Amino acid sequence: MSGNDWSLRIVHEGTAGLTLERQGRRIRFDPVDELSSDDIVVLTGADPFAPERAVGFHTVLRANGAGEVDAEIDGVRFEGLPYIPPDREPVVRRMGGAVRRPGEAARRWLARRRPDVSTIWRLTFPNGDALVHLGLSMHDDTDVGWAADVVTRFGQPRWLVVGVPFGQDEAVKRRVPAMGAKHVMVTDLEGDLRRTAGRSSAFVTPLSDALEAAGVPAMVFVPASSVRFE
Repeated sequence: MSGNDWSLRIVHEGTAGLTLERQGRRIRFDPVDELSSDDIVVLTGADPFAPERAVGFHTVLRANGAGEVDAEIDGVRFEGLPYIPPDREPVVRRMGGAVRRPGEAARRWLARRRPDVSTIWRLTFPNGDALVHLGLSMHDDTDVGWAADVVTRFGQPRWLVVGVPFGQDEAVKRRVPAMGAKHVMVTDLEGDLRRTAGRSSAFVTPLSDALEAAGVPAMVFVPASSVRFE
């Protein structure tokens, strides 16, 4: 980020891909676009194709099984905590019967069904600012004790990225305020995948508006957009 007067810029690449531009190496959550040699890849499990795009790349952070991740790269501390994603199996089965001619991407998505471990991440930058990426972890079946532990350990970040599982707006609305973030990005992480697979999708704007009305500093974050912070 040399030569710029802002501390962090986040670009939504589409699907679940987010690029963090900062002073130092770029950080790529579930990358979609081509990787550069000094990128740091972080896999959240939200995009089942992201691991394929990172095959053979030298700097990839991911969870393995139920184990947590704690690593430091380029002055940034990465803490990963696995979670149980929303149950998608009944919907996937219905989709398999409904889609007559699925495209190649949809066919692979049906076959793989989230092969990577679903993981939330906290990134702590050298100046102490933290970004928490909740992925698709907030849903009706989220364990209450687990959610409370996330608030205790990862609460009060400067930036919060939260995805919205389809049909789970109310669950996200209930959980997000407790995180106490200064900036909440209500992020479309699965709309592109759902549309590619011929499934219904939903706008995240109504949820963002509801959170803002409740006093949460929320903003909409969708593919092909970016936001920067001084």
